[in-house]
Amino acid sequence: MFRRRVLTLSSLVVISLLAIAALPIVVVATLLMSVSPKFRTAPQAMAFIYGFLLREWAGLTLFVWVLLRYPKSRHMEKNRAIQFWWAQSLFNLGKRLYRLNIEVTGTEALQGNCALVLSRHSSMGDTVLPLLFFGKARGEGLRYVLKQELRYLPCLDIGGHRLPNVFVDRSGADSAKAVEEVSDLIATAGSDESVLIYPEGTRFTQKKHDELRAKYPNLAPQLDRWPNLLPVRLGGVTGMMAANPGKDLVFLAHAGFEGSADIHDLLNGGWLNQRVRLHFWRVPYADLPKENVQEFLFREWDTMQSTVGALLNEIQSAA
Repeated sequence: MFRRRVLTLSSLVVISLLAIAALPIVVVATLLMSVSPKFRTAPQAMAFIYGFLLREWAGLTLFVWVLLRYPKSRHMEKNRAIQFWWAQSLFNLGKRLYRLNIEVTGTEALQGNCALVLSRHSSMGDTVLPLLFFGKARGEGLRYVLKQELRYLPCLDIGGHRLPNVFVDRSGADSAKAVEEVSDLIATAGSDESVLIYPEGTRFTQKKHDELRAKYPNLAPQLDRWPNLLPVRLGGVTGMMAANPGKDLVFLAHAGFEGSADIHDLLNGGWLNQRVRLHFWRVPYADLPKENVQEFLFREWDTMQSTVGALLNEIQSAA
């Protein structure tokens, strides 16, 4: 951990200094690039990247302030407040720059007990949706199952380890350990904490969907069944359901963030004035099966597919 943080923090210093030094050139270059339809939102992408760097430094400063200023008994509360601020600040920045229109339905699912939240994952930008529209909206902690690669972002690394989250290896090299870790994450969650997992294990792209079909022919029926989703990675989800101490399941379907799948999408204007739709639904703990869990999850993933398909159709029809 020490070596990784020395590397990531020193990299952040170097990148920030280079970004400051290059700012005049970057501003002129992005303005010139925006003349081309392929790069018409280059200024917005540039502003977001610089805004991200500023929030990284602000977040790190706040973590140091909490460590020095507050007793250990208040660290959880204060670090969670930084998590909410960091995510909300980045979300608001992207929303303003790209003039996003956010609509949320199924808000009745936000009422009730703390939950195991299962969300669709389709872009870099949708990672804050469960935290802001479920955790923050309810005023409660949300434990995350995160990919190990995110530890190379200093704020996510430090904040993610100060709060009860799990960073998992998605390669499958130690899947038994990963299942144990995510199962413990929900088993130890308090009555005032919800837990989030992305059942697909990685963000959906059509390329990944096609690669799975080519590499694993046995998955073809599932891929045909869920054209806008990746199949559920059952190990972690079923492990968490088995260790569930009594939390409901809440599902989050969303559409509109496909336009922020990678940096090219942020440059070409495809995400400008984007309509983003979110829909929640809840399954009470009493209705969760003790047997045939896979069949239950597949039925709910059918609902996820039909909901995502309907939301995408709404967005495309309005456009």
